[in-house]
Amino acid sequence: MNFASTPFTRTDLPQLNAFISANAVARAPVPIYLMTSDVAWRLPGAGAKENLRLWRDDDGLAGFVWFEPTTGMEFDLRHDLDYDDVIASDMLAWAEARRREFEPAYPRFIDLKSMDEWSEEILHPRAPMADGRRCLATAAFDEDGRRVAFLHANGYRATQHFMPDYRRDLQIPIPPAILPDGMRLRHVTEADFDERVEVHRASWLRSTWSVDTYLKIRASDAYDPDLDIVLEAHDGSFAAYCICWADRTAGVGSYEPVGTRPEWRGKGVGREVIYEGLRRLKSKGMRAARVGTAGFNAPAQALYESCGFFCVGSCRTFMKVI
Repeated sequence: MNFASTPFTRTDLPQLNAFISANAVARAPVPIYLMTSDVAWRLPGAGAKENLRLWRDDDGLAGFVWFEPTTGMEFDLRHDLDYDDVIASDMLAWAEARRREFEPAYPRFIDLKSMDEWSEEILHPRAPMADGRRCLATAAFDEDGRRVAFLHANGYRATQHFMPDYRRDLQIPIPPAILPDGMRLRHVTEADFDERVEVHRASWLRSTWSVDTYLKIRASDAYDPDLDIVLEAHDGSFAAYCICWADRTAGVGSYEPVGTRPEWRGKGVGREVIYEGLRRLKSKGMRAARVGTAGFNAPAQALYESCGFFCVGSCRTFMKVI
């Protein structure tokens, strides 16, 4: 088979998004490894020229690898290709070679069992490994036997870390908004940019998210301002927020990210922005909504389940010492 690989450029973005949407349609309802929302959210600051590489064959885009310095990677093959194809092996070889360009390190969050442990790791990061091991982690759904077998054959082993994949049928009734007095749901306007960034930073411990990053996300073709939702308090501050993304090819909407200020947690405001996202995704023709979180994030899982999401699969982390 003839194939070639090239670094990602911005002109490749429409083709990459079309590839991701087509894979989602072909594999529905699971597994979906990456959505166009993930691309839009991660591209700013990702060093895509060095870390995102595309493989093409005679039929077009055949696969991609997205290396995440220093210990992670995402990859996917076109849905009609098999993992025993030479392209898959070439993709993995490139990712492992890219990993060798970095110092020894262990995936930072792979052994965590709770959000308390996550907070401790954020506040007091563990020192890099001193034993010389270069670890590389990726993911596969437990149900995706071909991909799991491919990873096993190449020396990757399952870890305890996983992400439950949540879906919600948008034909199921969505409750009307029940808001605290003086609060309203709406989408972000230009006058809100500073407060929009601030609610994200307040929601995620020691976040360094910036207005510059936010503006780059808003510039994505996948971004829809109607789906950038906030819950505004009586004083003009934002109590909670979410960004939803509508993949019109797949008919699936997704959430990335969702956040609530610490002082507003436990009061139902996160649930209200999620419900508003469901209503708006349905109005844009989506048939289902998707959201994910870490397996150790029990509060987020409880929130999503309370909004009618159910787990359709688990995407497990696999790791190899390079």
